[in-house]
Amino acid sequence: MVKTPMRIRAAGVTSALILTGTLAACGGDDSSGAAPEPSESTSASSSESASETASESASPSISPAVLANTYVSTEVTGYDLVADTTIRLTFEDGNLSVNAGCNTMFAPYELTDDSLAWTEEPAATMMGCPDDLAAQDQWLAELFTTGVGAAADGPTLTLTSDDVTIVLSRAPEADLQEVFGKTWSAVATIADGATSRIPRVVRTPRVVVGQNGLGRLDTGCNTGRTTVTADATSLTFGHPAVTRIRCPEPAATIEQRVLAVVDGRSDYVVFDGSVLIVVKGDNGLVFQVR
Repeated sequence: MVKTPMRIRAAGVTSALILTGTLAACGGDDSSGAAPEPSESTSASSSESASETASESASPSISPAVLANTYVSTEVTGYDLVADTTIRLTFEDGNLSVNAGCNTMFAPYELTDDSLAWTEEPAATMMGCPDDLAAQDQWLAELFTTGVGAAADGPTLTLTSDDVTIVLSRAPEADLQEVFGKTWSAVATIADGATSRIPRVVRTPRVVVGQNGLGRLDTGCNTGRTTVTADATSLTFGHPAVTRIRCPEPAATIEQRVLAVVDGRSDYVVFDGSVLIVVKGDNGLVFQVR
């Protein structure tokens, strides 16, 4: 995938993968019976050792590079998943998205002292789910809002919370060709590094993309057509032709953001098989792909 200097952030929160530690200053006891002052070289060595020890204790054991992947559950104990469902986690640029068969939830996350948690209330797709899947979504939302223990061993990620253990394996990246022949429903916009849900008063913006790349576009106010092509790392949209109905707010702002993204070559694309994030310049869209 293409990496650019732009970082996707939700609600103004910068990437939680940037972890910093504060080292406490060490001072000596100034008593009259103190031992002779150590030599300069000994003092420097001790200071360096103490700094390394403090840094190690302040940092989680899982590196950000390990989490820059998609993981799918292979075993869950302590909770009975709905039949034929799995838990899918995708870590990307400080955001963690979670899906277990119905809606996809996503929010910035933080990893500290081997604890993984969202740092704010997650945004989510708005699909109607059967009661059992809705309950499963609620369980996962509470789990990652409260936080879980996290440990990585090669391609395996293990999450724990009380009696619950979730074992996940790293999944291969999805092919962008899989977005064709699907409907993309926008669930959030990205503007100037902040992610916002599509307001409920606005019709859901959509792109219905055929296998041939021809797309029917709904901006949430106007409708029209575009074309879509894909290579290994990006999407390119033809200049959209849309109707010219005057849109009230907030539909007008949403339409502006949609049209800013679905016109020309994208700067940044993430696709995990169900959630598609497309960024161009300072604007982006988060789609549910089905």
